[in-house]
Amino acid sequence: MTGLALLAAGTSCAAHAGTVSIAPAGLRAIGTIDPRFQSYNIEMVEVTGGRFWKPYPQAMRAWADKDRYSYRPPIDLGNTRLRGLAVALSPAYLRVSGTWANATFFADTESAPAAPPPGFNAVLGRAQWRGVVDFARATGAEIVTSLAVSPGSRDADGLWRPDQAQRLIDYTRSLGGHIAAAEFMNEPTLAATNGAPPGYDAKAYVRDVGIFHEWMLRAAPQTLIVGPGSVGDSASTGASGLRTRDLLAASGAGVDRFSYHHYNTISPRCGGRDEPAGALSEAWLARTDAALSTYKSLRDEFAPDKPIWLTETADAACGGNRWDKTFLDTFRYLDQLGRLARAGVQVVMHNTLAASDYGLLDEKTFRPRPNYWARCSGVG
Repeated sequence: MTGLALLAAGTSCAAHAGTVSIAPAGLRAIGTIDPRFQSYNIEMVEVTGGRFWKPYPQAMRAWADKDRYSYRPPIDLGNTRLRGLAVALSPAYLRVSGTWANATFFADTESAPAAPPPGFNAVLGRAQWRGVVDFARATGAEIVTSLAVSPGSRDADGLWRPDQAQRLIDYTRSLGGHIAAAEFMNEPTLAATNGAPPGYDAKAYVRDVGIFHEWMLRAAPQTLIVGPGSVGDSASTGASGLRTRDLLAASGAGVDRFSYHHYNTISPRCGGRDEPAGALSEAWLARTDAALSTYKSLRDEFAPDKPIWLTETADAACGGNRWDKTFLDTFRYLDQLGRLARAGVQVVMHNTLAASDYGLLDEKTFRPRPNYWARCSGVG
């Protein structure tokens, strides 16, 4: 475990100040964080290839495109630059999940079908998942993922079946890999727009999570069960009508790690109207505290003493704000890490490593952005 004294004691990757002297050994530790505290996401749609958040136009004009997505090929996880830069972020958790993961079919064959079977929206082939396992091994990362919950993953009565998940676990083991942790689904509070069956409600979630927990204890007892992975301002009703409180009522005690998601806002792609002038205000930065307060209260009630993981976060959902790839967002990035570490959050997974405007790296060139260099500063 890493002493939080490092948060106050860190110096930048390149020593550049001779006027300030800090002796880390003399500072009092105020808590501990997981060695993989600063982690990251590679979205499932990046691995399979598909339509993800469209880049902003070059001109600084208002976002007016009704189509928020554009196609991108699968990310090259064998790229030397990408791997080298990811090594510098280790130790870390690599989370392969996101909205698209909820409806991705794992084709347990070398030749993946060109189109997914009914009830799924995308196909993950063996070669693509092998790339994930190889990338994790080469960079010192541990894999975290979530499972498909779409209609294709269910039996005739609508019950979730673990056969797809079992194939993924088995294939990972055959490669000598390991899934360190798994969430049942990505963002269940948004089930209505997240690939779940029509009419999916809290009762169905609790039922399915029970199946998931029982299966995990048999099939992968060494894999941590993480959940619920909710997102929203609070435990209030989400866009799908699901409340985090209702999801946890009969399932919270079964998790090994309590997870939630947080974005300060949504980007213009989804209707956000935030201005960069407010990006350094306390009101903006304190949104991290407000979200944690809500979910910590739920953790305390339904999964007491379980470590808290923030498994997906960035400045703005829907691909990020225009300034998320500039130094302006670095103040929020570092401030968020400090606030969460001080509050006892054990792991923070930034979304994403290299996709859209909130990526730590440029998605085309893999050149580091300011937040990547911030990761090299004294907070790690």
